[in-house]
Amino acid sequence: MRRARAGAVLFLLAFPVAALAQGVGPSVAFPQVTAAPIPLQSASGRYSSLNPPNRLACPYSKVTGRVVSSRLILVKEMKCGRPGHDNVLVNVRFSNPADAEQMITGRRVTIAGKFVSAQEDRDELFFAEFLIAEQAALAGADPVDGSAPPVPAFTSYMLCQPPELDALAGTLGKELCVQNTLLADLPAISPALEAAARMPAKLAAGDTVPGAASAISCRLDPGVSDLHLPAVACARNSYWAWYRAKWLDTRLATPAPP
Repeated sequence: MRRARAGAVLFLLAFPVAALAQGVGPSVAFPQVTAAPIPLQSASGRYSSLNPPNRLACPYSKVTGRVVSSRLILVKEMKCGRPGHDNVLVNVRFSNPADAEQMITGRRVTIAGKFVSAQEDRDELFFAEFLIAEQAALAGADPVDGSAPPVPAFTSYMLCQPPELDALAGTLGKELCVQNTLLADLPAISPALEAAARMPAKLAAGDTVPGAASAISCRLDPGVSDLHLPAVACARNSYWAWYRAKWLDTRLATPAPP
């Protein structure tokens, strides 16, 4: 029986290198980053897709949520696609790129546009679901206090092939996906991240990850991060604990930890 999954490790935004997989095997050629469109995040942020199919119109012309990035907002509740959507990521595709400048982390904004949901099969067990605001425009926003310190990340998502990890991805010979909030502290966590990425565990979604909540661990992600290339996904153990809970109970509405 197929299990519905709303999630997102980001699809391949790889680098212009031909990297050999560890051990014996053919080389894996990664396309140019600039040649690939920006991928869409799934509702939970665990997966991604360049062009998810099976699109359906949503009964919204506006939604309000908190800014996660220049292209993502977190919406408390959205009844579209799979039932039971709470605290979901919505991809925002602005008609006017200048609107993205107003997307300040944590800011409450209202986005107008054409809202759709999409689903993409990832294997025989689940599918990823995506919520998208097409032809979007900023329809309203809370005032910005310029004297206040920047708002820290309050949720996280998986990001594949970030430029900061170009060299590491090349040596792995696999798609490299990381929890996006790790990049904010990259100089400090680079040794631990590299060590974990070179020795990824073969774990199922429902497996428990041992170790401290703040520790970084990686897992092999075949057919999940990317449909065609082998992948390694890395995150803090607190993220993997959240992912395990969401896998076991799809009604879990708690957003991913930062």
